[in-house]
Amino acid sequence: MSQASGLSVIIPHRKEESLEEAVHYLKQMDRTGIDLELFTVSGNQPSVQRNACIKESQGRFIYFLDNDSEPEPQNLQRALQLFDDEKVAVVGGPNLPREGQEGLQREFSAILASPLAVGPVANRYRSTGSVREATDRELILCNLFIRKSILDSLGYFREDLYPNEENEFMNRIQSAGYRLMYDPEIRVHRSPRPNLKAFLKMLMGYGRGRFKQMTVDFRASNLVFFLPAIFSLYLLALPVCLLGLCLSGEASHLADISSLADLIRWPWSVWAISYLLALPPYLSLILFAGAQTFASMRQPRATVSVLRLPFLFFCVHFFYGLGVWWGILGLFSARKKVVEYELNRMKI
Repeated sequence: MSQASGLSVIIPHRKEESLEEAVHYLKQMDRTGIDLELFTVSGNQPSVQRNACIKESQGRFIYFLDNDSEPEPQNLQRALQLFDDEKVAVVGGPNLPREGQEGLQREFSAILASPLAVGPVANRYRSTGSVREATDRELILCNLFIRKSILDSLGYFREDLYPNEENEFMNRIQSAGYRLMYDPEIRVHRSPRPNLKAFLKMLMGYGRGRFKQMTVDFRASNLVFFLPAIFSLYLLALPVCLLGLCLSGEASHLADISSLADLIRWPWSVWAISYLLALPPYLSLILFAGAQTFASMRQPRATVSVLRLPFLFFCVHFFYGLGVWWGILGLFSARKKVVEYELNRMKI
């Protein structure tokens, strides 16, 4: 990599957030043959903040980090090797937990790294497999390299999307015939959310972002993300079902259903039976997932984790689904956000 090629690192952050750690870890990276410039931009809309930096950047490649990302020293050199293929437009790797996490934070990390909780998105949170072509479901914006010329030719991040602005952009890249690459050795470390409230808010934000993305970039493959929304609505409707069952007087007939005619005559009972049939298998699934995740956690493990993990699996499914409904309700909101940012540039 020649000095003339260059690489721009972009870190959006809130005004009150410190960048000392981010700069410290950048200085520890292997920058041999790389002219590195750093853009930090404080503000309240990350997609707008990142675009402002992209317009000012001079590097051939851009590395997106968050202010709390701890990149490993080898990341720059490994990514630039993959960019030797001109069809490669994006390179990234996993976002792993920092060492020393305990309690709920450690369990949050374990849950997000489980395919039983989040499907292929789990590869964003675990270092697995070999270097391979990927999709937006495996790559994450807090550890992502993009070829600058692709941004210039295909357009930048959609500023009306956050989160999921990178997912829409990566779909756009693949549609144009370029490749996305996942390298399990290009790693950053970050702390998970500090408490349950913040974790649930994050899940709802991801669900809302995914729905909003689908309104501007609909793809049939993304319909799978409606499954948690159906699940959450199904559970929220349980009180309605029980109320209807009691008010209709059908509760006394639940044990008497023996024919199709009974099912038609007693619809509230049918609805109640659907819960009786569906919920036990789901409870078995999250208990199994919790036990499997607990077994995969490194020692020392808190015994209470084996009880909390199934509940956290449920939270991922339920609150992500609520987030999708939050996104749907957002279609009826006319409120617009006032965007502000302040950009700084420095050499490293």
